[in-house]
Amino acid sequence: MDDYDCSPPDDEPSGGPLKRRRKEPSAGGDRLSRLEDLVLGNILSFLPAKEAGRAALLSSRWRHVFAAVHTVSLDEPEGTDIDKYYPDPKQPSSFSNAISLALLARHRRCGGAAPLRALRIAMDGCRAGDSSAVDQWVSYAVQQAAPGCFELDLRFRCRRQLCGRRYSLRRAGHEHEAQEPDAKPATSECLGDSSPPTTDPSHRNTFYTLSCSSALTNSEPNRSKPYGQSSCQGSGPNDDDGDNSVLSTSSDDDDDQRRPPPSGTQAVLPEHTVTPVLFSGTAGCAKLRSLSLSSCRIAAPATATFPCLETLLLSHVSDPGCDVEWLINGCPRLADLTIEACYTVTELFILSLPLRRLAVRCCHMLTTVFVNASKLASFEYRGRVPETSFLTMHGGSTTVAYCKIDICGEEVSSEEEHVKLMWLLQLFQNPKHLHLESARLSSGMYYQDVLVEFPTFSSLRRLELRGRLPDDDIASVSTVSRILEHTPSLEVLSLFFHPEENDRSDTGHGSLQDDEDLAHNLSYNPHSILGVPSATTDCLRSKVREINLVHYQGGRAQRTLAKLLLCNAPEIIVLRCEFAEGPLWTQTQLMREIKGWVINKSANTHFA
Repeated sequence: MDDYDCSPPDDEPSGGPLKRRRKEPSAGGDRLSRLEDLVLGNILSFLPAKEAGRAALLSSRWRHVFAAVHTVSLDEPEGTDIDKYYPDPKQPSSFSNAISLALLARHRRCGGAAPLRALRIAMDGCRAGDSSAVDQWVSYAVQQAAPGCFELDLRFRCRRQLCGRRYSLRRAGHEHEAQEPDAKPATSECLGDSSPPTTDPSHRNTFYTLSCSSALTNSEPNRSKPYGQSSCQGSGPNDDDGDNSVLSTSSDDDDDQRRPPPSGTQAVLPEHTVTPVLFSGTAGCAKLRSLSLSSCRIAAPATATFPCLETLLLSHVSDPGCDVEWLINGCPRLADLTIEACYTVTELFILSLPLRRLAVRCCHMLTTVFVNASKLASFEYRGRVPETSFLTMHGGSTTVAYCKIDICGEEVSSEEEHVKLMWLLQLFQNPKHLHLESARLSSGMYYQDVLVEFPTFSSLRRLELRGRLPDDDIASVSTVSRILEHTPSLEVLSLFFHPEENDRSDTGHGSLQDDEDLAHNLSYNPHSILGVPSATTDCLRSKVREINLVHYQGGRAQRTLAKLLLCNAPEIIVLRCEFAEGPLWTQTQLMREIKGWVINKSANTHFA
């Protein structure tokens, strides 16, 4: 059987209706096979379609159970698929054929297939020969979908990075100037590229680009409208997917001239446009409850509406910002919206929809968001530090129980950025769960002699802080202590330490023992002198019940912070610590040290 083939064998005659129970021997053993087809199909629906198809090999009883599967999930395996380049890029790939076979396998028995509840497909790329097949999958899924409860998830570049703005610290001796907000287009900045995109027309149809995350600008994006206009005027590049790797204007002749990319490069695949069947009234729109589209063009008509759609995810879509906004506002029951890396979207007005969850990630051209927050319970943001006018919530923010702020790129180090970040946090008055992430742990949360301070969250119960904490960064320890002073009701504190950058270069002359030492991420030094921590925060003394340390590396600053927390938390009940990869004896030493800091010796401690 082919590695991708998930369809049952076809050498047996078709069985009966789905609800028919086959006769099995009454004695002993396999009671699972006595269940009805619909029950077995529901069980197999929780597995990937490849694994569900393999169940047909168990026995003749299971041969046609795949017809009762109501959820088809297929992810393209990792690795380079050589038939993407040979012999004809206009022919569908083997993975594309496997998906078609999986859908056809649901009709190999009389009585029909079970109504389809979900179709989830994750492809590493959609080439020219796959486009017609993708349209057939969507048309089939719409026809077979259960009304009002169908989920469609299409990801055509499932392994692409959300954006290239890597977390980075400013250190003494390695400090570089901060980039101005308008120094270069977002399509280049989000890749971490230091040079602007090329404008040489000879590069517009380049077939391959460098696979390095910092050199993905060989081809110029197609700009159908002027750059920098408002969203309703089609602002930004027409592609704007962050790596300029989609050639929506390439002709058929260009496809014929394609060749395998050189070693160390990544192929540029054409962009897929969603089939119009998805927007065809009762045949498509009315059946969707959840829709996720990634790395494609939607091209939805202005009159398209989704009366049952509750969850919408748009990632790396290249439609004009105004079209994206029309699509969102055409979903009257929309409650959960996620928009990722959509660089054509500059303004977002969602005032007619009382969303319950809103996530905006790496939309670096987005400058204004107006949202109806009367029922908003969860808000997530990832990107650069936004302007103070970025977010306007009509109806207040008292209902927001979960808030996540993730500042990607360089750490927050200026007074201006600190003020902007504090303005954003002050919009959320009563969150129960707060998640803060940046390049440096607690970066930008405290700035000396600044009037705008960290807000007080009197109702906060859970706090997550993520970022890097270098060995010499004792100042961040004090910042965490100041944050805890503004969370009087905190019960659960979680610290996730980003891994340290390895600045030690490999000369090629080290011993085997040296290589083993460089392989782990622990930085424990038993001779480091730790200060005697003292904290006056009320939450540590009387409220905090649980502390979690994730990717704990044992550096001087991390140990100081852990000692500060544990030596001042007498009411702690649960302590969880997950060490970074390293020698067992070092992890054992760190575990013994942490246990010695815990005041409540009866607390449950978990180490991994």
